[in-house]
Amino acid sequence: MDGFFHQVEEIRSSIARIAQHVEDVKKNHSIILSAPNPEGKIKEELEDLNKEIKKTANRIRGKLKSIEQSCDQDENGNRTSVDLR
Repeated sequence: MDGFFHQVEEIRSSIARIAQHVEDVKKNHSIILSAPNPEGKIKEELEDLNKEIKKTANRIRGKLKSIEQSCDQDENGNRTSVDLR
C-alpha cells in the first residue's frame, strides 16, 4: 500500500510541475505578444517548456495506466477468493 501512495505522491508532484510550466508558458506568450520582434531565446524556451510538458504528461499517463492495471488485477484476485468461499 505504501507503494501506491508513493506513486500517487509522484504523480501529484509531476502535475504541480506541469502547472508551473504552464504558468511559464503563459508568461512567455505574453512576452511574445507584447514585443514587436520577440527574441529567439524566448521562442526556444517556449518550445522546451512544451516538450517538457508533453514528456511529463506522458510519464503521468503511463503511471496512471500502471496503477489502473494493478487495481484491476487486485479486484480480479479478490473476486476469485470471494468466489471460492
